[in-house]
Amino acid sequence: MASFHFLPVLLLLQLCPFILAHTVVPKNRSFEVDYDNNRFLKDGLPFSYVSGEMHYFRIPKVYWRDRLEKLKAVGCDTVCTYIEWSLHEPSPGNYIFTGEQDISEYLNIAQELGLNVLLRPGPYICAEREFGGFPAWLLTKNPTMKLRTSDPTYTGYVSKWLKVLMEKIQPHLYGNGGNIIMVQVENEYGLYDVHDADYLTWLRDQFKSYIGDAAVLFTTDPDSSSAVSRGRIPGVFSTIDSNPTNDAMDMFRELRKIQPNGPLVNSEFYVGWISYWGKPLSKRDTAPIVNSITSLMQNNISFSMYMLHGGTNFGFTAGSGTDSHYISDLTSYDYDAPISEAGDLTSKYEAIRDTILKNRNLSSPLTIEKVKQKGNYGKLELKPICTLFSCPIGIDYPNSEYPVTFEALGQYNGFVSYSTQLEIQPQNRSLLVANIRDRAIVYLDDIEAGTLQYTYTNEFPLSPSYQKGQYLRLLIENMGRRNFGLLSDCTKGLVDNATVDGNILKNWEIKGYPFNPEDIAALEGLEPTENVSFPAIFRGQFTLQKDEEPLDTFVSMENWGKGIVFINEYNLGRYWQIGPQVTLYVPACYLQKYPAKNTVTVLELHNSNPGVSVTFLDTPIFVDPKKML
Repeated sequence: MASFHFLPVLLLLQLCPFILAHTVVPKNRSFEVDYDNNRFLKDGLPFSYVSGEMHYFRIPKVYWRDRLEKLKAVGCDTVCTYIEWSLHEPSPGNYIFTGEQDISEYLNIAQELGLNVLLRPGPYICAEREFGGFPAWLLTKNPTMKLRTSDPTYTGYVSKWLKVLMEKIQPHLYGNGGNIIMVQVENEYGLYDVHDADYLTWLRDQFKSYIGDAAVLFTTDPDSSSAVSRGRIPGVFSTIDSNPTNDAMDMFRELRKIQPNGPLVNSEFYVGWISYWGKPLSKRDTAPIVNSITSLMQNNISFSMYMLHGGTNFGFTAGSGTDSHYISDLTSYDYDAPISEAGDLTSKYEAIRDTILKNRNLSSPLTIEKVKQKGNYGKLELKPICTLFSCPIGIDYPNSEYPVTFEALGQYNGFVSYSTQLEIQPQNRSLLVANIRDRAIVYLDDIEAGTLQYTYTNEFPLSPSYQKGQYLRLLIENMGRRNFGLLSDCTKGLVDNATVDGNILKNWEIKGYPFNPEDIAALEGLEPTENVSFPAIFRGQFTLQKDEEPLDTFVSMENWGKGIVFINEYNLGRYWQIGPQVTLYVPACYLQKYPAKNTVTVLELHNSNPGVSVTFLDTPIFVDPKKML
């Protein structure tokens, strides 16, 4: 009898994927804009949402459910996320939707928790990410290509990408049985210096061809008159982003001039703000946020808090912003958000939760641990294992008469070394690098002579000891392509010729240091050495206690200069003594349990204090910024 019952069950399990794929979605499952009555309709009933933004690509996958549960517990019924093109297509035609890039799993977890989704697939997303989420290989396809326009080279690649992406997204659309209720077209196009209406309508039609009526298309732009009008797309629902205000209706005065009817939505309601290297850490007071949320909810206005949880720009994923000079985004994307970088609940979170639940006359649907225990693992001594230029890592590129950019080399991140012999008889001893992106350390015979940085004065007086025949080396770091503005200066490296006393330097030896996992693996087995000069690589190992579960922790780089840190094979990101960030977040899932050893690898570009060590702390450290190096 047991086998008699088992066979139908087994057959049913085998048929499940087919049955689910062909399930008929109820016809009343719909999400739409009711312009006549200034509201959304979800399954025919009036609806407004409270959303929080958090990005799957800034959170280790094993923490997705934890962070989404905390989003729900604050009172949100909706989560908002960008999709980052560069992570899913790191090289042309190489698509990745597994592991940390498994966007379907992120959406599924949200649906299991009863959360709606606002999806922001770009293709440009800004988000303080490298190149605004664009894959850097786009820069190699056509030197005259105009991003975010109807340029056929650009739209050709966007079209290919959207076909792959949206076919994966379609099952998750609300009208198809999923939880995506709205899909954004482009991103804050009203702020872009180029306005290509043909591009916007083309992109609208691209999305419409995949979405149909299964979700609502929307735009997001700042609440100024110029932004909302320039970003508007015919046939697409318009929303705004804004800082907190006591009277929520003030946010929408300009929007109402171009969209007189329909529900009001603040798609980026700022509960925190961006921070940069060398700039004070951004902070937002809680009281105005709470007052503004009260006003939004009392006026039945939907909103999404940016960011409810920021997370981390691991590796080389941080972008750069706009200022009088080039400024690079921090590795941390804590954003002064209600949920901290490590997933802890702040006092801001509690105030926002109490306000939302009070206005909805609800109690929190989940009980959440406020702060999880962190690892205070103490000090770890590191030993130098090699000078970068003599390490068994890197890529030897062909010599070139004139400089070659990162992109032309096919290397998009990390460092590239440009070396040449100085055949010029010294006169004024003036090195001029007209266009360097983003930061170069200057060496004469591999002895550091100084630094140059993009948008700063790049004329450099060579040492009086300079002699004809010496070797000049420029070690150039890509510190993050722009994520905002025209994106017209996103090629990296030695972009133009370098000169000494007006004479063009030629015959460059070029070597790349992408610091990919293969590079880290190649360092295994190197013994410590006493004879090391900077830039140098340091290593150390530690083991957790027996039966001790790994905990989240923060590695302090307080006594170091500038560089990058790896835990095992994971690139934690950049550190820089100019601040304000001192510690780097280490998720517990990056650590190995006893008896395995955890390896810390540090590339230090400049120097470190005697007694080289790092310290693992249970709290992060941010300080007042220092003078730029």
